[in-house]
Amino acid sequence: MIEIAVTGIGVISPLGIGRETFWESCRKAKTGIKKITSFDTTSLRSNIAGWIDDFNPRHFLPPKSYRRMGRVSRMAVASSVEALQDSGLDMNSIDRERIAVIMGTSYGSSSHIEDFYISLLEEGPRGAHPFLFPETVPNAPASYIAMFHGITGPNNTFCQNELSAENAIMYARNLLLQNLVDVVLVGGADELSAMQYTCYDAVGALNKVRAEKGETIRPEPGSGLVLGEGAGILVMERIDVARKRDAKIYGVLKSGVIRGGITDIGHYEIEGEQMARAVFLAIEDAGMDPSEIDQIDISANFTGELDRMEYNQLRKIFIGRNNNLEVTPLKYLMGDFGGAGISRAAAILLSIYNKLPLPTVNAEALRSEAGNFPVWNTSPTGKTDTALMTSSTFGGGTSSLIFARK
Repeated sequence: MIEIAVTGIGVISPLGIGRETFWESCRKAKTGIKKITSFDTTSLRSNIAGWIDDFNPRHFLPPKSYRRMGRVSRMAVASSVEALQDSGLDMNSIDRERIAVIMGTSYGSSSHIEDFYISLLEEGPRGAHPFLFPETVPNAPASYIAMFHGITGPNNTFCQNELSAENAIMYARNLLLQNLVDVVLVGGADELSAMQYTCYDAVGALNKVRAEKGETIRPEPGSGLVLGEGAGILVMERIDVARKRDAKIYGVLKSGVIRGGITDIGHYEIEGEQMARAVFLAIEDAGMDPSEIDQIDISANFTGELDRMEYNQLRKIFIGRNNNLEVTPLKYLMGDFGGAGISRAAAILLSIYNKLPLPTVNAEALRSEAGNFPVWNTSPTGKTDTALMTSSTFGGGTSSLIFARK
């Protein structure tokens, strides 16, 4: 099997703007979860999220290019600029029909959807604001990336809640393996908006913590979802193409599996059978054994269903480590959103490339017992050659990706 290399990384995250700041925050287990001040949360039961308060598109893009973009598209295009610069690709020497842009998002620009709908209600069909409409479709970020860089190859967007970015990664891998393209900009992007946050609050899904501005937030596992936002882009190439141009290689995607389980609407696959199946299949496809996995990056997001399910299944899969099963739940630091899989993959690849393990918590912290706050080990030891990234979404979807050093 031809391996797929990652040669460029761009990140806009609650943990930092740009991959270097993001990486330093990951290493320190610095939280990006804080009180929301970008919209009014006075009447809501929760007021915290992993949100970005210091992003300025002017640092990445000329004002003329982003004037009509929504926030989520600005973050996505900015991260693509960083990723392409990092990759060292000479866009003037590449056939841009052989470059793809594949994105994952849960809701796209939910703030623009709200604004456009309000203008429609208030002013009628003839008064609805036409400049808002392009951002109401979820493929807007992918389209803006392609237009900004002059890319004319395949352009697709996946929307499967918390599995959106993982779907994008697997589709990008398939395009490269079939030699349909030479390079893929694969990404994930979501924004935090008043409409989206209020809907989650209305159904009682959010963590009930309320915080003051500037306060350090330590939500308790199992106490409810903590939302987040951000954008990330990975530049993916076939390993032979990357080596031919002597590119820096952060790591390779050795295997990936996506499966679906049966569950009630709005719930995770509580028993986790398909989650475990996806892990075993991904490890098998990579030609490995569970004992060869150095790092385990999980999708725990403070919800009792997901956190307990991952705990129960991982103890069975990695039975030899039950006394000291260490995992990395990055969503505990940056919140949960549909494009989060790219940021998580970026952290893994930076860990592999720099030969420094990501901080961990003991898996016992996922059991959702009262007062069971996770204690981060920011100086873990051990190899960083391989990493497993598990992901699950409400509705039963699940995926497992294996990244490795090359």
